[in-house]
Amino acid sequence: MDFFEYDGMNFNRVAPYFERLEKIIFNKQMQRCRTAFIKRLPPAKKIALVGEGNGLFLLELLQHCDCEQIHYLDSSQTMLELARKRLEGFSKDASRRVQFYCCDLTRETMPDENYDLVVTNFFLDVFDKQSLNDSITKIAASCSTNAVWLYADFQISGRIYQRIRAFAWIKIMYVFFRFVAQIQAQKLIDPSEMLEQHGFRLKELVEFDRGLMRAEWRQRD
Repeated sequence: MDFFEYDGMNFNRVAPYFERLEKIIFNKQMQRCRTAFIKRLPPAKKIALVGEGNGLFLLELLQHCDCEQIHYLDSSQTMLELARKRLEGFSKDASRRVQFYCCDLTRETMPDENYDLVVTNFFLDVFDKQSLNDSITKIAASCSTNAVWLYADFQISGRIYQRIRAFAWIKIMYVFFRFVAQIQAQKLIDPSEMLEQHGFRLKELVEFDRGLMRAEWRQRD
């Protein structure tokens, strides 16, 4: 099969090295972007972390949010195992509140509904336009009426030098991840319009790494 032909995303091969690559290339900027709003989250009974990977955000969440249930979704079994081990080393009590699901939203639906908070950190950028729309629709359908959606990802924005820098970085990342993980996307698609269509209005936006990344707080009115 041609390496650039999509036949299902698979991050298992890159999962053990993902955290190290992230720190080498972006230092702490991605984690800062993920956790931009974490210290002032509203009370939540049920949270869905979608495509959350190896668990870096999960531990931060558990320290700042005393929720009843966290559903942790990822399509990579290896990523889930890394997150589970990280959680067990952090707190056995917290482990009882977290359920792990190996879930590919291109083929499956969300495992539950009535989520008060959903989080998609550096996840929506792996999809082509149709699958992105389908995935957002599935996630939105699982959310409660006044749910909060935390979104963090890369962007191409700002002045000309910022846009050139962002375009170059994103192009390199897409070539790399299409090779090692067979992601669908060939270019970055801004999900803002799709999120708005499902009632998730932008409440606050924070940029990181000279505008290369953005974190958004969105909520249904």
